[in-house]
Amino acid sequence: MSGGDAFAGALTVLASCAGVPVPEDPHDEHERWPVYEQAMSRRECHGQLMATVAADPDPVLVMAVVVQMLGVDRKSRGEWVALARDESGRAYASRRAAEHAILEAHGDVPGLDAAVMASWTDWLQRNLSEVSRAPEVLDLLARHGRTKRIRRTASNRRIR
Repeated sequence: MSGGDAFAGALTVLASCAGVPVPEDPHDEHERWPVYEQAMSRRECHGQLMATVAADPDPVLVMAVVVQMLGVDRKSRGEWVALARDESGRAYASRRAAEHAILEAHGDVPGLDAAVMASWTDWLQRNLSEVSRAPEVLDLLARHGRTKRIRRTASNRRIR
């Protein structure tokens, strides 16, 4: 079986797992994305999703799935990161995986201060300002958040 045939077969199995139709054109990334999207929401499909994405010919689509799955499949984050096709993609995915760990801890990490917070991306700061329950995190974000939106959101949540 050629690489393209193997990929089409994996995509067919994934579509079945996700309960969606098999794309008419498996080479069209716009047709593959809905299959991936449904599979991401179904834990029982994650293994097949990983296998299918590993064979996907489109590195941009692969990264889109990898980044999404970092927030969904905590136990397999390292495996998702490894699917990125180049060093730059793996570095980005590794950083985002670390950010998800910080987010899950609500930003309450050892040695937290304004300098540590300044090293965090806007994405992480914004998400923490919206979900953190740690008063010290919200206080630091309200005073030192990178954007006005982050500072305002943290400030509003801090005083509740």
